[in-house]
Formats: sequence, structure tokens, C-alpha cells
Amino acid sequence: MVAAGRIDLWRDWAKQPKETRRLVGRFLRVRPNEIGSHRRFRDMAQTLRSDPDSSYELPADVPDSEVRSVVARHGQHPLDLAARLMEEAEKKYLEGRRPLPGAGPGRWGFGWRRESVVELPVTVKDAVIDPIVLNTTPAVEDVTVTRDALEGLVKEISRNTGKPPWRLGVLAKLFDGLRSDEDVPVRKLLLKAGGIRLLNAPTGVGKSVLIGLLAIHLARAGVPVGIVAGRVDGATKTTEEINEDLEALGVALRCATLVSPRRLAEKAAQAADDGQWNRFDTFGYGCSLAASVVDGPQPVPKDEPCTILRSLVEPVDHKRRPALRHACPHLGVCDRHRGLRAGAAADIVVTNHHNLMHGTIPVPVLIDGTVLNRVSVQEFLLRKCAVLLIDEVDHMQSGMFDAGARQLMLAASGTAIDLPLVHLDAERIRLLPAEDRDVVPPLTRTRFLADQFLNYVLEGEMWLKDARPQANGKRRLADERGDSGWHLPGSRDALVLKHLFGIDDARAEPAPETVYEQFNALFPDSRGAQAPLLPEWLRGIADQLTLAVSNDSAQDQIREIRHRLHGLVAEQVEHEDDRREVVNVLLVRTWLGALHQALTRLTYAVAAPGAEMPAARVLAEQLGTVAQHQAIPYGPLGYLLFGFRVDRVDDPQPGGTLSVQALGGDPHTTIAQLGGTVALAAAGVERVVLGLSATVYFPGAAREHVRADITYSMTDADRGAFTTLAGEAQDEHSQTTIRIGGLSESGKTPAIRDLGARLWDQHLDAHLCYLAANDKDRELCMLVGNSYRHAALLAAGIVSRCADPGWVAVVVPRSGPPPLTVLPEKVVTLTIDELESLPRKHKNVKVCIAPLSLVARGLNILVPDDQRSALASVWVCVRPPTGITESAELFASVNAYALGSDEASVDPVGMWTMQRTRAFRRLFHILTSDPRFSRLSRELKAEAVAGMLVDMIQLAGRARRGGTSVELYLVDGAFHDPKHGTDIPGLLRYYIASLSPSQRRGLERVYGTTLTSWLDFAGIDKEI
Repeated sequence: MVAAGRIDLWRDWAKQPKETRRLVGRFLRVRPNEIGSHRRFRDMAQTLRSDPDSSYELPADVPDSEVRSVVARHGQHPLDLAARLMEEAEKKYLEGRRPLPGAGPGRWGFGWRRESVVELPVTVKDAVIDPIVLNTTPAVEDVTVTRDALEGLVKEISRNTGKPPWRLGVLAKLFDGLRSDEDVPVRKLLLKAGGIRLLNAPTGVGKSVLIGLLAIHLARAGVPVGIVAGRVDGATKTTEEINEDLEALGVALRCATLVSPRRLAEKAAQAADDGQWNRFDTFGYGCSLAASVVDGPQPVPKDEPCTILRSLVEPVDHKRRPALRHACPHLGVCDRHRGLRAGAAADIVVTNHHNLMHGTIPVPVLIDGTVLNRVSVQEFLLRKCAVLLIDEVDHMQSGMFDAGARQLMLAASGTAIDLPLVHLDAERIRLLPAEDRDVVPPLTRTRFLADQFLNYVLEGEMWLKDARPQANGKRRLADERGDSGWHLPGSRDALVLKHLFGIDDARAEPAPETVYEQFNALFPDSRGAQAPLLPEWLRGIADQLTLAVSNDSAQDQIREIRHRLHGLVAEQVEHEDDRREVVNVLLVRTWLGALHQALTRLTYAVAAPGAEMPAARVLAEQLGTVAQHQAIPYGPLGYLLFGFRVDRVDDPQPGGTLSVQALGGDPHTTIAQLGGTVALAAAGVERVVLGLSATVYFPGAAREHVRADITYSMTDADRGAFTTLAGEAQDEHSQTTIRIGGLSESGKTPAIRDLGARLWDQHLDAHLCYLAANDKDRELCMLVGNSYRHAALLAAGIVSRCADPGWVAVVVPRSGPPPLTVLPEKVVTLTIDELESLPRKHKNVKVCIAPLSLVARGLNILVPDDQRSALASVWVCVRPPTGITESAELFASVNAYALGSDEASVDPVGMWTMQRTRAFRRLFHILTSDPRFSRLSRELKAEAVAGMLVDMIQLAGRARRGGTSVELYLVDGAFHDPKHGTDIPGLLRYYIASLSPSQRRGLERVYGTTLTSWLDFAGIDKEI
């Protein structure tokens, strides 16, 4: 439990001496992620039996599978021994984190095959790369900030600038509405170190203002502060505003933005396009290596070879070690990294969500006298800042489920692609035998499984979707897009359970435990040591599945195995088509389960510090959390989840690729323990962390609900500020409501286009005329779909009916091909980064259309020279997807259900074990459920609608800036049709019924009139 970073489950943890807590933090900082896996920890503990030098041994009379404890034989006080062992471990840890040597005079290559060559002059001989200096700020136990102090700060800024103190009104409204967790009015904020403190308040009441003033107040008191905004643009704007205030105050304090160097070129180009030359000066830089390139392509902006230079002169003993990576000799003075140096020297540091959780510092950092390489941004900020203020903290948690998913290409056929596994195999020659022996078994196993599975799919021997083939032979994928979508091993288990175990796929409850155990025993990767005895016919299936992935015969036997499986299941599955599907699902699950297992072992093998191989680094980095150290590396499942995808290609010849996506970490616990366990592991001290959002409390929302008590909340009490309305459009021929949700993708194309046209005729035209007459400054509405293509189709429908195509703006991708829908030239197209400037740059636009996921958070589309939102209404035109079997959604659901509402316990190990059991049950429940939303169990429907409500509330919040009111229209007929149990009123009833009385009271306390608006729309009694 300690190795997994779940010390928060122990009720007496806070009572332990500081020295003990620091020791645990030191351990979590240096222990490899894999030790945090329950299975790996157990396996490693069992190796003690054969290690004569170990300080522990296993009981001699207990079988390995039953061992629950070890016997100490060191004769020392346990914590004294732990401290000494930690000193040894830290030495090894620091050896693996030494800075790269600087490249000297001569020729150096970079790129996959070192195809680019730079020739460095003699002047760089013995060049020293100066590290960034960062000293850990001492712990601050608690912070108290009064309302009077913040109001005094606003008045002081106003006096010095001569501008009206408009923030006084914002603070007054916020503090007048804030209540403590004891429902007492708030006059001061008391923030304690450890865990996280939460402030929930509606959009538009001044949370961003509060964050800026808190940071300035604390910085003036000598407390370094970190601010975490949602996006890079938001972080940049916050920095600029704070620096203006600091200048007005006449204090020698500075605020700096910490931006990933990989985003600088993009942001500099964007600033130049917008004429924001101060920002351009902040982000712009040049690469000094460009002038030294003598062969091959120039360094590519964002991918400069700062730390990947390799000598073109091979060492004499080239079979022993590869050419080590070297750093650019200009690394310590390069403008690309000046923002990092500014951040280390600043009093207030601002960054964005993704950079905090996943970013690294590519420059050596001198931390408390020790120079380290590859310091994470998380460690950088937690060491630098005694207080961390996080805006939209629930969105950061939600994003961790997506951002933790990295993609890696495993196999390719019929196309020339650089594959990391191929490079890894070639680089093995540089390993010592003692290192190579650990890599060979998982590498050869992974390559065999990946290559052969791709061959089988491309040849039609297996398929990932329900293609319902009528005969053997090559099969196109079901949706004809040429790709399979992400597929988790087990995502079609319901089919097998239905036909082999008689479990109805329409049931609301999970399958019985005995069925769960027998089902797992069929597959080699999930068959445990205590697997149940199977009936003879099931044993036959299990034997064939084991044979399918063994490769012991060195022959391709898939057709023979499939034929034998057909015979084994014939009695249970009568119809040939069903039998073909069941056998395919069994084989696909077996193959991908084995590939999952092999990949996990391979990633552990190549992540060892001694394995200095470029391809190993790529593999580890792309498989996410294995490479990036985490205090809490796994959720209750205790391992990474893998999803697989096949993409077909037809040029230059038929073929395809197989990719994998890995998901790991524990976003829920990481956020809840950011100032506690996470800070201890990163900085050796606990930190004060305050998270703010309009939806931080939303029980049932698997991705967004933060698992910590709300410290302060403001009830949404503005009557009429939020109104939910039906906005469905009628088909002019059938006079029925146009429905999009539930249609196939091909069927959605004409339906969405028609919806746009009918929506203009029946609603938007009159709505905009009303706004023009009554609220001219806010004559703008936002329409949302689920993708860029949906946005373009809606625009096409609207411009076919409106008088001026220039009234319509469509958000398009930053890069890549635009949507295929052709729009008139007058239609305004812009990227998400340009959307906030829409009212200023395109004053004639009345309708803005975008994907929901891009605009639900963090955007401030304001009336020019005003603090009010320019949006008057929001129209949800396509029901948001509820793909519970999508990898990130499934991961969030399993994690949330397993953690439940558990609190610290006197039996933390028992609690941790219970969470792991719940995680496996939830995973099995989801994987064995019919993925169609209408067929999901009530609890899964309730979870899906909770996440949908969070998106809707946040989306409507884009129109509530400055205290303005908003009307949210639900357009898609799927929101209103009760036929399949997917209508919003019915789903809301499911959701409300799933809550406990205390959760219902909490919702009413936090969301007030917003909740009332939803209940009124659904016809549900307000007294919930």
C-alpha cells in the first residue's frame, strides 16, 4: 500500500512524526513505478526466497501463492534500516538523473538515423551548461487571507493606476455568497497544507479575479505562489494581468509563465498573426544549431535536438554501449529555455494544466545543491511554490484521463514506417548479456504477437468490430473508414457471456462471481494460480486459446485452432453467424490480452536506467506513466490499461498498422493528494493547494468529481441566470423532431445539415432579431456539435437559409485537413485559439459553431472593452457521446467506482484491497455490458448523464461571464425522445435516484437555481 502511494488511506498517517512522513516521501520519489503495482510488488517480494543477501525471507513452510508476509532477519529498528536503504537508493537514483554531457567540437547527428549533421566549432570545447538554480521553499503550514486584505489590495492598485476599482464589486459578490463547510459566511480564507482545499462557485462570479489577488497578496508576504490555468493562452493572459498589477503597486516582484518549450514556436506564430508583439517577444526564439547544420534537414521548430545529439564517430567498443546522447552546448543560454529560467527566479509562476501534470524541464536544474536532469514541471512547481492555486481543477482531473493515454505504433504491413520495436531489436546488440537477457523474452514475444495479429486482421482471419461476415476471406471494417477505433481487450465480453454462460446482455446487474472466475480462467493472461476447475468443454476452449498465442510449434495454426473452437462451442451456439462471432471474440481477446501482458513486461524491462537505447526511451515515453515517475502510478486496478487500433492503408499497396494506447496513473487520488502525498514525493514537504471550479462537486461524474471535501462554496442563487429550454427543430416533410443521436455516422451527415437549416428557420432567425432589439451587444449565439465535421455541417445548413454567410463563424482544426464540407468564402473560419477575439475581429458574426469539447471550458468570449459575455445563448445540436467503453471513459469509471466515497481507515490495507476488488468488478461489468447507451445498466447511465450535465453547465458558463444570464437550448431530438430511455428527463430521474440523501443536499446547496432549471425542464419535483 505504501509502495502504491496510497498512504492517504491510513487514518493515523497525519499523526506520524514529520521525519517518518518525509522518509515515505523520499521513498515514493525514488521507487520505480512498477513497484506500485500490487502484482509486481508481490512477485518481487517472492524473489527474496532465493536471495541470500536479503534483509527479509519468506516463511519456509508457506507456498509462494499463499505468502502474505515476510520474516525480518536484519536485527535492526525498521525505520533505521529504511533510512539507510534510502540513502543507497537515492545515490542510485541520482546517478540515473545526471545531466547529459555537452557536445564538443566535431560532427554530431540527430534524427532517427542521424540524417541531420551539425559541425560544432572549437569554441564550444569544454563548454559548461549552467543549470537552472532552484531551492526548495520551506513548508508553510497554513495560509490565512482576509476579505479586507484583498479589498485593500484592489483599492491600492486603483489609486496607483487611476482606474475604477471594478474588482471590489466582484469580490463583494463572491464573498457575500461564499459559505464554509459548516455553512457559515466567509470573511477570510484559511488554507492548510496537505491534500487539497476546494472552492466551488458558479461561472462568472470572480474566481479568476480571486486567484490573481490571492497570488499578489501572498507574494508580497514572501510566499512563492504557483497558478495553474486551463490553457497556455489563459496562463499567458493571467501573467500579463498580474505583472500589470505588480507594476502598479511598485513592488520588485515578478510573475512568469512556464510554457512547454514544445509549444513556444506555435504560440509565437499565433502572437505574430494577432499583432501581439509583446507576446511574440516572450515566446519567440531561434535555434543556434541551425547555422551549424552541414547536412540534412534543419532543426524543426518545437522538435529541436536540444538533448539528442549523438557523435558520428563510433566508440571503439561499439558492441558494449550505444553512442550516448549529448546536450547542445548552448542549452544553458538558449532563448528557447529562458522562460524556464525566468520561472525559477519569479515570485509567481503560472502554467497550464497539461504542463503541470505531464511536462518536464529539458534543462539541468540545480536543486538544493544537486544537479538533476529531466525534472518534472510538477516537482519544479511544488519545490518552488508554497501555495498552488488551480483554476478548473475538475477539468484538469478529467484531462488526466485523456492526457495519460499515449499512442505507439507496434506493427506495420505494406507500408514503410519506422517502428520503435524494430529499432529496439536492432539496438539490443549494444547491451551487455546481463541486460539483454531481460529484454529478449518480452521483446520477441511482443513482436510476434503484434505482427501476427495485424496479419490476421488484414487477412480477415480476425476482426475488431462486429462485421458480421457471411463467409471467410478478407473483410472490410464495419464502418468502412479503414480503422477499427480503439479496442480494449475484453470490450466484447458480453457476447461470450451471453452464448457460453447464458448471461443475458440486457441485465442490469453484473455477472455472478463464479461466472467471472470461470470466464477469466479461459484466457492465458487472466488465468490466476487459483483458477477454478473448468468443465471439460471449457477446458478444451482454454487449451485452444493458450495454443493460439504460444508459438511453440513455430507454425501458423490459426485456421486449425479456429476450426476446433467452432466444434467446441457448437452445442452452446447453434447459429453459424453467432458461432463465427463468438470464436472471433475469443481469439481477439486472447491475442490482445497476451499482447497487453507482453507489452507491460517489455516496458518494465527497457525502462531500466542501464538500458541506454533511443528506441527504449521512445517506447517508455509513449507508453505514458511508466516513463514519467508518479507518486501514485496506478489506480486500484494496479496496472496499465491498453487499447489497440488497426488502421488500413491502400497506398502504395494494401496493408495497415497496429497501434497501442496505454492509460495509467490515478487522477482522482493524485488531485486529492496534490498537496499531500504527491508534494511529499516531489518536494519532501506538504503544500497548500486550492482548487477552484464551477463543477468541482458532482457526485457520479466519473471524470470530474474531485474526491475531497468542499472547503468553501457559493450557491448559484441568481434566479433566471440559467435557463434550460427545448430547442428541437421539425423536419418540414415528416413534421417529426430531427434526431441526430443514435444515427450512424453516414446517416448523420444529411441529418445535421438539415438540422442547421431548420434550426435557422424555426428558431435562430427570430432569436437573433430579439437580441438585436433588446441586447445588441450580445447578438451572438453558440452552436455545438461533437466534432469539427458536425460544426461544418451545421454551418452549411445555416448558410443555405440565412441572408449573409458572413454571419456564421466555424471553428476549424489548428492543423491537418479541414472538414470535407465546402462552405461559402464569406463564412468566417477560425481556430480555437482565435475564438476569444471573435467579437472584436468579426463584428458581423451572429452564430459561432464549434465542437463541444473545445469550448466547454476556459473561454472568455467577451463584449469588446467590457467584462460581460458576448454570448446570449448556447445550442447543443448533437447529443454528446456517452462511450462508456472508450478507453479513457472506462478508465475513469473503474477508478471512480473503486474509490467510491471511502475515507481514511484504521485498516488501510483492507480498504485498499477492497478498492482493488471493486475495480475488477466494475471493469468486468463494463466490458460485459452491451455498449449501446439504451442498453446500459441504470448505474452506468446515471454516471454518463452526470458527466453530460457537467459539460452542459460548463458550456452554459461561457455565456455567464460578468454576471450575464444564459439560455441553454437542447436541440437534438435524442434529448427529448423517451422511446429508448435516452431522453434528458428520464436520464435525470435515473441520476437523481442514484444519489444518496446527503449527495442530493450537496447538489442543491452548490448548484441552486442551475439545478432547479434542470429539474424544471425534466418535470422533477424540486424537493430532491
